[in-house]
Amino acid sequence: MAAAPHVAELFRKLEEQQQSYLQTLRKVHQALAQAPVNTSTPPPSERGSAISKKRRQSTQDTKAERPADWIVRADRLKDADGSSVITGESEESDIEEEFYVQKPLSPYKFDHEDLRRHLKTYNFNRYGEILLESVVDKGRLLDPTLFKEYPLDELWHDSHYSVFDVGRDGAPLSRSEVVEKGSRIDSAIWQAIQDLNTDPDSQRPAVGRITIVREPSPIILAALHLAMNHEFDMDEIFECLAYALNRNFSHDSRIQRTFVFKFDYFTIVGEGVQPMPWQKADIPEKIQTRPDNHIPISRCNSIVALSLSGDPVKRLRNNTTKAREEDTVHGQVYDPWGPWHVLNIQCYPDHQHSLDVHDSTKHYVNGPEAFLYTLLTEFQDAEKRFTNLFEKISKLVIPPSDLIFDGGLRDKLLFEDEYFTYSRRYFWGYQTLGIMRDSVKAIIDSYQKTFGKDVWEGKHRTLWPIIDETSSRNIYWKERMCKLKDKFEKIIMELDNLYEEIDERRKEIRTLRDQLFSGTSVLESRKSVELSEVTILQGHNIKLLTFASILFLPLTFVTSVFSMTDIPAHNFYKWFAVTITTVCVPFFLLIGSLNTTSGIEFWRGKWHQFFCCIQFWRSRQNDDASVRSEGMISKVCRHRR
Repeated sequence: MAAAPHVAELFRKLEEQQQSYLQTLRKVHQALAQAPVNTSTPPPSERGSAISKKRRQSTQDTKAERPADWIVRADRLKDADGSSVITGESEESDIEEEFYVQKPLSPYKFDHEDLRRHLKTYNFNRYGEILLESVVDKGRLLDPTLFKEYPLDELWHDSHYSVFDVGRDGAPLSRSEVVEKGSRIDSAIWQAIQDLNTDPDSQRPAVGRITIVREPSPIILAALHLAMNHEFDMDEIFECLAYALNRNFSHDSRIQRTFVFKFDYFTIVGEGVQPMPWQKADIPEKIQTRPDNHIPISRCNSIVALSLSGDPVKRLRNNTTKAREEDTVHGQVYDPWGPWHVLNIQCYPDHQHSLDVHDSTKHYVNGPEAFLYTLLTEFQDAEKRFTNLFEKISKLVIPPSDLIFDGGLRDKLLFEDEYFTYSRRYFWGYQTLGIMRDSVKAIIDSYQKTFGKDVWEGKHRTLWPIIDETSSRNIYWKERMCKLKDKFEKIIMELDNLYEEIDERRKEIRTLRDQLFSGTSVLESRKSVELSEVTILQGHNIKLLTFASILFLPLTFVTSVFSMTDIPAHNFYKWFAVTITTVCVPFFLLIGSLNTTSGIEFWRGKWHQFFCCIQFWRSRQNDDASVRSEGMISKVCRHRR
């Protein structure tokens, strides 16, 4: 519990330093944009050297016409590796502005009352009601302020954010400077997203916006719903639809111009953090106490969405039966070079986010590129979280190297204890790794099904198609897409290797489980033999006690008879001894003979002979009776004659 304030303080210091840096960086950009530029044409002798040695300049400068061959070669510049420490610009700043989106986003501005009114009047779907339950259903709207402090026991309100406005040069600049110092995190996020392009005299209007929110509280989700609902179908975002078929053939234009990608997998809960109430996780007691040999796991998810605000460039026809039934025969494909929004909502209770995804040294030619870089980071974070969870489970389940020398540890692993510790552990590890493997496979399949070869070549029917393949801008865009494809293929290969490692680890766990079962079965067999020996001894004891009780049965009978008061006292002991001898000796002989196999067979034969004699006597009696009856009948007949 003590680690949470320390981590929060470090994040607060980091944000303050980032704000100071970005303020200085923005001032440098403005100074460079307002600086006079010499546009005089150099002599022919100097022009060649100026072309061969490209100078680093602001994209706000007025550029002279350059040869066409230089424009074709401009896309071969290196990535933003050698960025300037002073200006934050990279070598991509030398690329012509025509390669980047130039049309600014439509302005908007909201305030607290707009947010309150939106929460009161908007009809949220059932998924929105689940996410916004603490805001809409618990009287939160009656409070004077919507951004209030949270109870100390609610550890899932550990939000972070990154909001960038992308200018016509493709460089993202953070909006942290518009946030008032000392603002609580919910209020800070609201200040960063509540307006866009509100200054008509701005030297750097935004053509794109990147919004990344991590562990958003319910009120922040509501604020995102208000601010982004005109660009994205936020109800669909809340419903967590990762991939929907025929998005271009919807009645809602927001769905036609947006692309949504969802990540849904598992992570280890970080120290001093709790999952959100609607996320499946361990019980809070186990997450807080963290007992030994327990890994606190939570389900986590993320949404990466792109919205293109330009004009449609292509009309599509859907000939399916479902399209005719829903009256969505025709759809639209929107211009990838139009104004854009990228929205990234991350719900990961682990403090393992990549915070350096976007900065002013990167330049995005359009919205799809910014979306793909954000998506690439999510793939990398997913691989990082999967690897961490895989290593934790392996450490818990796989025996350590001390097994070679420690005989006691070998016995513990070979024979199960009374609490079934290792059986439970192997079962949990085997099943958990199986679910992890399915999640990794789902992420790999989603990438391979979505981003095929036609997408990277700009030939996909609906996903960012390139209309004019001969233009310099589209040629430059295709080459940048090839570089992005290589990065995606690399992380997909790492995920594929992780998939194989998980499968091999499950085989190891299955082998350990079988060995545990074999060792425990042998131990139980030995215990059963020992218990059988004890049972045999107990049987002999019972037999002895039975004989002892049988000895007293005739004695008890004779004693009970001679204890009657009517028995004469004359020669009492003499007749008592004779009776005991007469009764007990035959009885003891009979019991003794029945206790042996030969005796049982002897008496069985005698009883058989006895019953045969009785049956023969009865049949003979019946024959004599029938003969007598026949003689009587014959006499009666003769008398009648």
